[in-house]
Amino acid sequence: MAKNELNSLAVSAFCESMAMMLEAGIQPDEAAALLAEDSGAGQLQQAARSMQKSLLLGESLSQAAKTCGMFPDYAVRMIAAGEVSGRTDSVLRSLARHYASQDQLQKKLKSAVFYPGVLLGLTAVILAVLVAKVLPVFTGVYQSLAGSLAGSSYGYIRFAYVVGWAALAVTLLLAAALAAGLIFSRSTSGAHRLARMFEVVPFTASAARKLAVARLASALSLFLASGVDADTALTAASDMVEHQGLRAQLQACHEEMQKGKGLSTALFEQKVFEPLYGRMLISGARSGQADTVLARLSQLFTQDAQAAMYALIDSIEPILAAFLTLAVGVTLLAVMLPLIGILGSIG
Repeated sequence: MAKNELNSLAVSAFCESMAMMLEAGIQPDEAAALLAEDSGAGQLQQAARSMQKSLLLGESLSQAAKTCGMFPDYAVRMIAAGEVSGRTDSVLRSLARHYASQDQLQKKLKSAVFYPGVLLGLTAVILAVLVAKVLPVFTGVYQSLAGSLAGSSYGYIRFAYVVGWAALAVTLLLAAALAAGLIFSRSTSGAHRLARMFEVVPFTASAARKLAVARLASALSLFLASGVDADTALTAASDMVEHQGLRAQLQACHEEMQKGKGLSTALFEQKVFEPLYGRMLISGARSGQADTVLARLSQLFTQDAQAAMYALIDSIEPILAAFLTLAVGVTLLAVMLPLIGILGSIG
């Protein structure tokens, strides 16, 4: 996210408020003025005032949002598409829902990261104390008793060192990766790099693609509803897609359409959508309702992507806790086994 870019919650609030006022018949410049008065000091008020000035100069709502420089590019392009199709208010409401859901996902992700972060820190400290302080003490004890102990005791302590250092290294790597991810997410370029990574990581690739396909379907629906031809709609919607794999598929669709195939057929053959949804789109296109079908598919894909992300987030904590518990437990067990042997020999 750019330094001055509005956060997801602010974008959602702006879109929802603007949609309500436009539906009530209030002109965009007046709506921006009212938002500036009611928003209180902050970035949202700054954005509203900037947009009011641009709107008074004759710019459209999307142009004013772009001039402001505080709105995500996706929101600006979708508003522009809504203006062309005459559905600005409905697009704004759709964007409000989209960014509200994105805000919820971001908050859930932050809360999910906090506990593992604390757990990683505590575990790193525990393992560091074990390998740097506790193990040397036990090693000294075993060496002083070397004459009466079996050689297996040294094997146990060596194993404890290996497990302890390995677990500490993995813990520090995970902590470093977590910190790097948080730092990268604060900048636009870093967020794009993370998005590229999520596209290829097996655990997140499916959800990342579903989110990209949902955005594509929503954009296509708006462009088709505005009356532009299918080729132009695909080109414009493709420009809004950042997912590299999906962009390649859309380029292939464009080439197929140049050969005379329809949009829905090209999307189906290139497997942009799942087969069932692809057939739904073909049926919708035949009945002249492709935009309606795409709008519905966008909602379905968004819900599926959110469900996948929530499931992934919910699985992080127990998996990480199990790994860290196992690492500490095995290290302690390897340390204690020789002691048990000593007590047994004394008894």
